[in-house]
Amino acid sequence: MYKRNFIYRSISRILLVLIIGLLIPGCAAKTTIQKIRPAEITVGDIQTLAILKFGGPHGEIVRGDFYSKLAEIEHFSLIDPSKALALDKVMYDQIDDPRFLPVLENLHADGVITGMVTASVNDIRGTDHVPMEEGTGRYQKKKNIFGKWVDVEIKKTVLRPVPYIIRQGSLTAHFKLFNLSTKQIVATGKVTETYNEKFGGNEEHSFFGDKLSSLPTKDATINNLSKKVAKKLVSKISPTKIATMIQFDKGGTMGFGGNETMQRGIEFATRGLWEEALELWKEVIKKEPENAAAYYNIGVAYENSGDLKSLYAAKDMYKKALNLKDKSFYLDAVARVNKSIKDREKYDQQKRQIEKAPAQKDDTSGAVRIY
Repeated sequence: MYKRNFIYRSISRILLVLIIGLLIPGCAAKTTIQKIRPAEITVGDIQTLAILKFGGPHGEIVRGDFYSKLAEIEHFSLIDPSKALALDKVMYDQIDDPRFLPVLENLHADGVITGMVTASVNDIRGTDHVPMEEGTGRYQKKKNIFGKWVDVEIKKTVLRPVPYIIRQGSLTAHFKLFNLSTKQIVATGKVTETYNEKFGGNEEHSFFGDKLSSLPTKDATINNLSKKVAKKLVSKISPTKIATMIQFDKGGTMGFGGNETMQRGIEFATRGLWEEALELWKEVIKKEPENAAAYYNIGVAYENSGDLKSLYAAKDMYKKALNLKDKSFYLDAVARVNKSIKDREKYDQQKRQIEKAPAQKDDTSGAVRIY
C-alpha cells in the first residue's frame, strides 16, 4: 500500500505541475537571447595562448577538456599542446622560472597557462530499511473494476533492508597564466567541483530515485567533474556565450487576449524576424501610447541585439513599461539589462585591450590558429 500510494502521489504531482505549466507560463511566448559574458579575470593583451601540462594524476584529463572548450569558444588562438615541446619540461610551479623562458618564447605565444589538479572519489556504503508490501497468504472478497467479486490477497507492509552507496567526489584545478611579453603571472586561482549522489536504498524504489545499478564508475565521476571544472576555467579567462530565456508580453489579462498587432509581432520575433516585429510594436505605441506591453517587447528586441547602445535602449523601454504598469517581470527585465550593460562594458574593455596587442610572428610549425 505504501509503495502504491507513493507512486499515485508522485504521478499526481507531475500532472499538477504540467497543468499549472500549461495554464500559466505556457500562455506567454518566449525567446532565447544569446549574450556575451566577459571573462572573470581580465588577462590583458593575450591573443595566442599555449596550454601547458597540468600536473596531478588527473591533470591531463582536465587539460584536454579545458583545451577542447577553449577551442569551442574561439576567443584565443591556441597552441596545439601535442606539438609543444615545453609541455614535458615546464610544470605548474615553474611557469615563471627564468630558466624556462627561452623554450616558452619559442612557442610564439602571448601567454601560457598551466595547472595542478587534485581529485578524490569516495563511496559511503550503508543500508536503508524501506517499507514494502508482501503477501500474507490470506484473501478477502473485493469488487474489481467490472463490479465482480474476486479474491484479493491481503497485503502487509514490512521493512526490508536495501543497500545504498553515496558517491562523493571532488576535483580542484589550480591554474596560473603567464604573460610572455611582460614576463609576469597575470592570473592565478582555483576552480572546484563536487559530487554527492545517493544510489539505492530508499532511492531504489522512489519515482525519481537513482538505482544502485546506475552507479557510475569512479572514472566516469572524475570525467564528469573534469568537464565542469574545464567549463569554469574557460569562463575565468575567456568571454563565453550564455543563453537567456525571456518571455514576451501579449498584453491583456493574465496573458490572455491582448492586441492582435502585438501578437503578430511576437510571432515574427519568435521566428527571428526582429525588424518586422519592431515595426509592428512601434505601430501599437502610435495607436496606444500607454501600452506597457509594447514598450516591454521593444525592450526585448533591443536586448536581443546585445551591443551597448541597444542595451541602453532596452533599459529605457523596460523603464517606460514599468512606469505604465507594475509587473514583476518588468522589474526583473530592468535588473537583468543593468547586469548585461555592466557585462558588455567589461567585455568591450577586454576586447579593446586585445586589439591593441601587436600581432605575433606567424609560425605554423607548432601552433593551431583557432578563429
